[in-house]
Amino acid sequence: VGAVAAGYYWAREMATKVSLERERRYGWAQVGDVVEERFALRNASWLPVLWAEIRDHSTLPGYTSSRVTGADGHSTTRWVVEGECRRRGVFMLGPIDVRMSDPLGLFTVSLRVGEQSVFVVYPVIAALPALDMPRGAAPGHLRASLRAREATPSVSSVRPYAPGDPSPRIHWPTTARRGELYVKDHDREPAGDLWILLDLQAAVQAGEGEFSTVEYGITLAASLADAMLRQNRAVGLLCDSGEYTLLAPQRGQAQLWRILRSLAAARPAGRRPFGELIGQSMPALGHSLAATLITPSTDPEWLPALVALQQHSIAAGVFLLDPTSFGGQGNVQAMLALLSARGVAVQVIDKGYRFRPLVQRRRQRPTYKVLSTGRVIAVPPV
Repeated sequence: VGAVAAGYYWAREMATKVSLERERRYGWAQVGDVVEERFALRNASWLPVLWAEIRDHSTLPGYTSSRVTGADGHSTTRWVVEGECRRRGVFMLGPIDVRMSDPLGLFTVSLRVGEQSVFVVYPVIAALPALDMPRGAAPGHLRASLRAREATPSVSSVRPYAPGDPSPRIHWPTTARRGELYVKDHDREPAGDLWILLDLQAAVQAGEGEFSTVEYGITLAASLADAMLRQNRAVGLLCDSGEYTLLAPQRGQAQLWRILRSLAAARPAGRRPFGELIGQSMPALGHSLAATLITPSTDPEWLPALVALQQHSIAAGVFLLDPTSFGGQGNVQAMLALLSARGVAVQVIDKGYRFRPLVQRRRQRPTYKVLSTGRVIAVPPV
């Protein structure tokens, strides 16, 4: 009876006076980054924790904080876990289960620490291989079919004011003449918009893991978006990874993060052939824009869609991923001849191509400071 009572008291002490803290600096990373987390098992009881089994339910590949540890009475056990983000994707970190027991194993204490949190690993952004990026085939004064979200030098018309329209767009002569607010409608500049059309049809992909047409294509799409947005061009994304994705062209850093988020979650699960995807999306692509196609397909089925783009005054360039170098099948030379006959700029990318990241690998360490009370706390990122 005494042993049972002692075991119960020991277990009760652990259930009420033992805690686990987990600290991480960011909720995202890029492929190649090293993520570091710091843990602290705090025991506020005078009785020691002889063993504590830590089980981490995180889904980030190759990363876990699971271990067996312990803590003396009125003490804290600390440890650091780090891992390299080798795969892009949307993963979950946590929760953590802590299982402890009294010395005789009569009573078990289980604690669940934290909640599941989303952790996004974005694709790497690399220097682009040489390709004459399409700038739009239409003359500079040709009227665009899409309206701009931001002001441009080209004003196409005026329209009634709508909530949210910025005051600098108000067209005062029309407002005075009609007795109500009117604003200027700006055209997008034809040479400035770029669509990235990414082929994620499952049937045409080749290779495995990071050395696959899927990963090479996604790295090209992410790098192209970054490069063009830094040139202040509006960039949009079209792909089908089992879920249809169409992000209309916009400028700015926020658009880059939207594109990277979509690419991080992308999978080679598309069922529609590339040509069918482009054809069905043609009304949304507009006129007088530019497009870069990224595909491993050497099937001419998508060439009619390319011709349709050209007929809509959409200048096109192609990154052609050589499927044979990834272990797949296809006639790259025949496709090159067909594209050349149509005057399309094309760059062939094979498995031997090595991307050069623009951002060096980073370590995401938590940052700490000591308060006047002597307590150490994690500092949120600026």
